[in-house]
Amino acid sequence: MLRAVTDQPDPGSGAAPRVSIAPVQPSQPVHEVEVRWDMHVPVRDGLELSANLWLPRPRADDADERFPVILEMIPYGKDNWRRNSDVARGEWLAARGFSLCRLDVRGTGSSPGIAEDEYTEAETRDGYDVVEWLATQPWCNGNAGMWGISYGGFTSIQVAKLRPPHLRAILPMYATDDRYRDDVHIRGGCVTASEKCQYAVSQLGMNAMPPLSASRGDGWRDEWRDRLKRTPPWLFPWVREQTDGPYWRRGSLAPDYDALECAVFQIAGWTDAYVDPAFRIQERCANAASVRTLVGNWVHSFPDDAYPGPNINWYRELVRFFDRYLKGIENGWEDGPAVTWFEHEWADPEPFPNAWPGRWRAAAGFPVAAAEPTTWHLEDDRLDQAAPGRDGVRSVAHRATVGTAGALSWGAGWHPNGLARDLRPDELRGLTYTSAPLGEPLSVIGVPEAVVHLTATMPVATCVVRLSEVSPEGVSALVATGVLNLTHRLSDIDPAPMPTRPRTTEEVRIPLRTTGYRFSPGYRIRLTVLTSYWPVLWPSPMPGELRVHHGPAAPSRLILPVLPDSVPRASTPGFATGSAGLRTVGSEEEDPPIWHVTEDVIAGTVTVTIGDGGASTLEDGSRVYSAEHLELAASDADPAHARLASVVRYQWTGAGFDVDIRATGDIESDASSFDVRVDLDVRLDGEPFFAREWQERIPRNLV
Repeated sequence: MLRAVTDQPDPGSGAAPRVSIAPVQPSQPVHEVEVRWDMHVPVRDGLELSANLWLPRPRADDADERFPVILEMIPYGKDNWRRNSDVARGEWLAARGFSLCRLDVRGTGSSPGIAEDEYTEAETRDGYDVVEWLATQPWCNGNAGMWGISYGGFTSIQVAKLRPPHLRAILPMYATDDRYRDDVHIRGGCVTASEKCQYAVSQLGMNAMPPLSASRGDGWRDEWRDRLKRTPPWLFPWVREQTDGPYWRRGSLAPDYDALECAVFQIAGWTDAYVDPAFRIQERCANAASVRTLVGNWVHSFPDDAYPGPNINWYRELVRFFDRYLKGIENGWEDGPAVTWFEHEWADPEPFPNAWPGRWRAAAGFPVAAAEPTTWHLEDDRLDQAAPGRDGVRSVAHRATVGTAGALSWGAGWHPNGLARDLRPDELRGLTYTSAPLGEPLSVIGVPEAVVHLTATMPVATCVVRLSEVSPEGVSALVATGVLNLTHRLSDIDPAPMPTRPRTTEEVRIPLRTTGYRFSPGYRIRLTVLTSYWPVLWPSPMPGELRVHHGPAAPSRLILPVLPDSVPRASTPGFATGSAGLRTVGSEEEDPPIWHVTEDVIAGTVTVTIGDGGASTLEDGSRVYSAEHLELAASDADPAHARLASVVRYQWTGAGFDVDIRATGDIESDASSFDVRVDLDVRLDGEPFFAREWQERIPRNLV
């Protein structure tokens, strides 16, 4: 067996030891595993949070072996909803010499306290305290990391911002640096619809799940009931806080990018909601020990099975990253490219594609230095690189129900949250600008931008721009989308109505989603302007129209960051594509998903119906079931009035009790306000246990 030779750092430096070892391979499964359930981890205000811990056992020839620890902290019950995947992942990592700590954040799962909101200051301080507690345990080598997908990625970034002395590295997957700009609440100053209640009402039900009863004795019911009484729904502040400010800065890295000092490895997906933050962190975190970003085609799911492929064994990359920064193994991690992305190409648009064609590409940083801004001018219904020859204007009426040919959410996830289909039905209700067929391929990497000169007949309006590729047969496939509440054109903090005086034209800049795409020769580039994106965004409330001006006096244009084919291609990492070999724990089953779009021609309304559900059977035989049903309705004739209704169900049976939780949420709007109502009903062993209703009328602030 090869033994490592360790160069110990200066004791005061806070650096991980650097180790030379050969051959350089990811850590292998050489350890037996010990599990410690429902550990109590103290934090500074006296609470003891609940964690499950998977520990490697020292090998027989190295009884003094110590191990790094990786923390995941999320509000999704470690003893129920996430139990099977936690067990599989914990065993897999511990066998490879990494301890895994899976923590229920305060007030959720089996942890005491109250979950006042997502990403509270107390929650983030808990993460700091837990990192330091873990790193000083006798089995730990003093090096801690964090990882997580979605919420766990958010908490990784937020805790790292506080700079715990023993936190060496984080791996946030599908996470954000800025809760206002990039999360399920607000997009481009617009209030979200489909994503908001898919998460908010679902989390109301999840937060109502009980703590594990086994270690709590006779006080278990009283503890649970007290928590139910004191835990607020998270939805209301998400609707109240319509502009940027202190509420959204809490839990956001931005603008304090220099605070991030540990090593960072990000995983993102082109079809996930959080791809833009990954590139901002790559660009702006100059003080980090290192930053690397990997972007595939993936939706909000793990890269080994997410659609669209190609899929990779991301666990191998996780181990290589933590080998380097938590074990100090010199494995060449820093020698790889800073940014690796999958440059995808034309594929017939469908909501759940198995894979998209293309190739992996890499660069030394972001923005990619060789990418050149290339301008395409809007003129009549054309996109042209030649300067426009004459002035003109085109108008589009506000239609609240347009957008359903696009993705169901800003960032797609598992069924039913599918991707965009052929966009032509939406394009018929908007303005399109289309190029001539391309004579050669064109690669884009970066942030496209639409610069449009607008007038509006209503003071509150939304502008949606879609970049698509059009096949010779006329099919329009989405490449990227940008959205802007035009009252936020100058500021997200202090919005201002659009002027409605005739001939008052404003230049508005709308960034689209960061994009890595290769347009094909013979195909065309199209920019589409719409006034709504239903059901992703809540419609702006006033009827009227937008007018897009073009020409020398009003140079509306599309700017694409083009990577010329003449630029030498950087070498890309070789990714493993097989299964990581995690043990199958328990069993899973899914209900058939629902995604219906229903048009009422007489009423002029469009209703989108969404549904999904599934169950997990745990190794102890208990069963966890969850399901959600949503209906979202909007009206072209009366855009101010839209409605969202959500019903969520959680059940946990066979764990010594039978719990049945029903959470409902309704949001209805008129021209001035949102009426928000949520209800929670909890039954224990078939009997009523807790019930409560919350209701609030919230003014619309230029949204």
